Amino acid sequence: MGGAKIDTKLLKSKMVLHGVSTKAFAKAQNWSQTTVSRKINGKVAFTAPEIQVCVKLLNLSSDTASKIFFAEKMS
Repeated sequence: MGGAKIDTKLLKSKMVLHGVSTKAFAKAQNWSQTTVSRKINGKVAFTAPEIQVCVKLLNLSSDTASKIFFAEKMS
């Protein structure tokens, strides 16, 4: 239960906006589908290098990245 405090709704909306499927997201990070599900749903924390890949993949501004990965509350 030591999940990460991320804004899962905002992350998922950015994935949809940029046409990035969970399969493409997993491939970009070299993850399994299980890992991508756990990460996106906030059950496992993202590392700094993983966040950097997300920022590039989803073309996130630093403000949006902060809102997603350093959220105050779980979505």
